[in-house]
Amino acid sequence: MWSVLRGRTLSFGEDPGERVGPLVDAPVLLLPGLVNAHAHLDLSASPLLASNGNFCDWLAAVGQQRQGAVDPAEAARVQARRMAGRGVTLVADIDGSRGAGLRGRRAAQLAGRSDQELLGVVAEVSRRRLHDALQRLDREGAGPQEAGLSPHAPYSVARDVLPEIARAARHHGRGLAMHLAESVEETRLLTHGDGPFVAFLEALGMQLPFDATPGLRPIAYAHAAGLLGPDSLVVHGNDLDTDDLQLLHAQRAPVVCCHGTHQHFERPTHPFLKLREAGVTVALGTDSAASNSAPDLFTEMCRLVADRPDIAPAEVLRAGTLGGRRALQVEEGPACFEPGSRADGVLLPLPDELQDAPVDDLLSFAFSGAVQPCASVHAGRTLLPVDGSESGPPGFLDTLLAKA
Repeated sequence: MWSVLRGRTLSFGEDPGERVGPLVDAPVLLLPGLVNAHAHLDLSASPLLASNGNFCDWLAAVGQQRQGAVDPAEAARVQARRMAGRGVTLVADIDGSRGAGLRGRRAAQLAGRSDQELLGVVAEVSRRRLHDALQRLDREGAGPQEAGLSPHAPYSVARDVLPEIARAARHHGRGLAMHLAESVEETRLLTHGDGPFVAFLEALGMQLPFDATPGLRPIAYAHAAGLLGPDSLVVHGNDLDTDDLQLLHAQRAPVVCCHGTHQHFERPTHPFLKLREAGVTVALGTDSAASNSAPDLFTEMCRLVADRPDIAPAEVLRAGTLGGRRALQVEEGPACFEPGSRADGVLLPLPDELQDAPVDDLLSFAFSGAVQPCASVHAGRTLLPVDGSESGPPGFLDTLLAKA
């Protein structure tokens, strides 16, 4: 039995005595609520954009897609509602539409953080956008746990302003997120000052974001700017060497693996296991519909298990739950399903023959692709999955007890 009161777990695994709410009698497998540590909710209406082996061309296409977006707040709301119904109880969103992602996530009643995206290779532009973002968050009443700052990437934000962004975030108690070590082209730009990104920026009429070539790999570049730390999400972390792993561990900086996007660009094997072996927290994210054919975290976890047999299903579950909570520095307190913990979970239908199966067998079944979430629990409220046509209210059903 799972006994819940006012959104918190009272007890788990024992009969609380008097029943105070509905009971789910069908056999289910109950997993902790999923954490999507990197999403672009406002891009959810985007088609999947071809990579054609050229990351810079893809970036240009994303820019054009953003310019044509009609209602990013509604796109964010629909995607957040879809996520919530399929097990995601916490999301870290990159809000690239001046608060539209924040408003959409709030409308869907999905808990999480909406990091305001900052771009500008010219220092004055970056500073103005930092100022605007902080003012916007004040107007929206978005506290430190609900919104952070996201300097987009090393190639798109003025180097001189990066330390200012880091200081501003920490002064206001807000988290940070940055796309880092995503591609070898990014590494080439920072270490040698040449490569595809130079032509990409020139084509947009933009200058390089630094006066002199840094001569640093992306992780060291971010560290020099004061951006690495337990409060800062390193998004992607695809191109890492031994020094990078050691620096990430020393700074306790979490890395978000976005497997669907990784596969879309046909990148070399992600250093997921090397990160774990180095003691780095690894979380999972879906990125955006522009680079992921199925931006759904449960599907992402199934694909990761299928594509990476070297990663145990238990490790995938850890990254998609505890790893995400640690990466987002969610409230310290009782472990999941312990008394006092927030009552979040995802329910999967469980065949009778697996009710007494070992945990490893249950997790292999859960992420086999043969089963889909039948309900999610958000702070004690049950939410059913919806399809893409959903446009009504969240539709929570108060539930205080579940049998699992």
